[in-house]
Amino acid sequence: MRFKSRSIVKRLTVLILGIIIVQTLLIGTVLIFGGVLKQAKENAFQLFHEKVANRKEYLQREMKNNWTNFEPYLLNLQDAYARADGNWDQFFEEALDDMLSMLKSTQTTGAFLILASEEQQETFPALYLRDYDPLTNSYENEDVYILYGSSELAKENQMPLDQTWRHYYKLTSSNRDFIDQTISNASSLYSPFLLGYWSKPFQLNDEDLEVITYSVPFYSKEGELIGVLGVDITLNYLAEFLPATEIQPKDSLGYLIGYRQEASGEINSLIMNGNLQKRIVKQSESLNLITVDSERNIFQLQNHSGTGNIYVAKEEIGLYQENTPFHDNHWYLIGIMSEDYLLSYVNRIIQILWISLAMSIVVGSIGGILSSYELSKPIIKMVKKIAGSKNRKQLKLELTGLSELDELLTVISEANNEILESASRLSNIIDLFELPIAAFEINHSQKDFFTTNYFWEITGISKHNIPTSYDDFLRVLEHTFSKVSEQEADVFCLSMEADRWIRYKVQKDEMRTIGVIMDVTKEYLEKQEIRTQRDQDPLTGLLNRKAFQYAFETWSSKKTTDISALLMFDLDNLKGMNDTYGHKWGDQYIKKAVEFLQDIGNPNEKVLGRRSGDEFVMLLTGYLNKEDLLKDLEDAYTNRSKYFMEVTEKECVTVSISSGIVFLDQESKIDTYEEYLQLADEALYQAKETKKGSYIEYDEKRF
Repeated sequence: MRFKSRSIVKRLTVLILGIIIVQTLLIGTVLIFGGVLKQAKENAFQLFHEKVANRKEYLQREMKNNWTNFEPYLLNLQDAYARADGNWDQFFEEALDDMLSMLKSTQTTGAFLILASEEQQETFPALYLRDYDPLTNSYENEDVYILYGSSELAKENQMPLDQTWRHYYKLTSSNRDFIDQTISNASSLYSPFLLGYWSKPFQLNDEDLEVITYSVPFYSKEGELIGVLGVDITLNYLAEFLPATEIQPKDSLGYLIGYRQEASGEINSLIMNGNLQKRIVKQSESLNLITVDSERNIFQLQNHSGTGNIYVAKEEIGLYQENTPFHDNHWYLIGIMSEDYLLSYVNRIIQILWISLAMSIVVGSIGGILSSYELSKPIIKMVKKIAGSKNRKQLKLELTGLSELDELLTVISEANNEILESASRLSNIIDLFELPIAAFEINHSQKDFFTTNYFWEITGISKHNIPTSYDDFLRVLEHTFSKVSEQEADVFCLSMEADRWIRYKVQKDEMRTIGVIMDVTKEYLEKQEIRTQRDQDPLTGLLNRKAFQYAFETWSSKKTTDISALLMFDLDNLKGMNDTYGHKWGDQYIKKAVEFLQDIGNPNEKVLGRRSGDEFVMLLTGYLNKEDLLKDLEDAYTNRSKYFMEVTEKECVTVSISSGIVFLDQESKIDTYEEYLQLADEALYQAKETKKGSYIEYDEKRF
């Protein structure tokens, strides 16, 4: 049906379309001027405000009531100091138990007692404990490290020294603020906890994590200022209390903590969380906020590097009492949301209005076309006849008496019959072979297709779903041949559940596409079984020695620019397990170790294999920097205690595994798997010599 200027189709379509568009515009006007959009916007701001306010209350309780609740230990520490009579080693030895209790009860990441005074300006005796996972407590305190303090004290109490361990606390320009502020504002007239100071983020030394600290003056029983007592919270741990997905489930900018001194009046970003937030919010500049809703503390952020508008909700965290030394230091919890998500409901209403307008055009057009149906019966009858014709059957079309239309019907019938004859010859040739093989031909110029007898049977398409149009057939081909085999480029999977595979060959030119398919399920599954037996370790299901090397060399040939590493693992105490409990439990011990290894890193960016009885190798890839890779490894080792076996009713055995890691430098002269494996093996040997159940990074300076 031609859409001519004087046709019935056009006239009816324009009339119906105009009526529906006017109705849509009336509905839109009512929604806009009736206050619906305004109320939806206010509801969005209210929900945003409540989320940030509730999170602020939770964080404020943690900071004021839990993390700073170590006043009960102050008296015991003063008694210990009095008994030591100036002997710092004796004092720290007696104070250790109280410091451990203080660390566990506050559930912070660090607890410290630094004997700083005005006479000592550079280095101070100190006892500084660190617990990287405060929520997981160990009865033997094996998860608590000594960051500063005597190594003899650590040895006597069987406590590990942190990697950044120092004997004395040495002041630098970056780590002295919390000590200077606490001591300079100390006064024996007030309770130490009225003089507590929350520091800005800093590093105790160049190798440590960023932390914030809460510190109070530490006095002797005689009122003499001795030093500072306090706790720290790493920014990694603090991030757990600021879940970004609470504000926005996807692409969330999350929370940040802002800081303002009363004299300046400007709010600066103090603690930022998440790479997306750090990329968009300019930490080097004060936050440029324009008030949007003063009642709910909603503002629009002006200085950011993102696209679109960004809104923030600001709530002050009450950390200090009035008339205390630091009451003019103001901390804020700031939630950040993009306009696209915050006002998604408002935008949705606007979008619905536009969709309604578009639907009006569609409905109006369809209405006009349907109204002209009776006037277009000859054409509709012809279309139904052609569309309902079955494949491999000659098309017989009745003439309508209209010369132009009858001429078109004659041409269609002749072209259809010619193509059917060609397809029939091809089908007969293929049938002579009596194989599960079929073929098809697509005529692009005539927009038609033909298939041989077994095509639909091989592809598994039921008779009810056989396509009748050119476009439908192309979609069927695209869907059928979308899951290509990783081993053979011309083999495709039809159904993972039924495990059916076909080989597909195609030849194309400008006019035609000819394709041949063959069911190769039996042949492919036999090859797949051979590959599995060749490459898979029978006990663990991991890649064996040769298969892992092949996977490594295949990956290495791609020359990627991401940060990657080769790790070698050695399962500790396997012989002891076999000797004590038998090889059955030894095998279970190996499988439990594999569970531990499979939790390291991203499963999609990792290759894991078993070299021998107790040796495993792993390729970790896809990292932006070394720190992220080492953090994944550290997290796995930190959670190693959950991989255990109950070998008897009263005895559990936890997996212990040592590892050596070597980073794969793309610019290094080392380019073979064996050379990298040797370096990882050297680091593994050092780890087992130093401390079993740990990992060491290969460093050519050390080795």
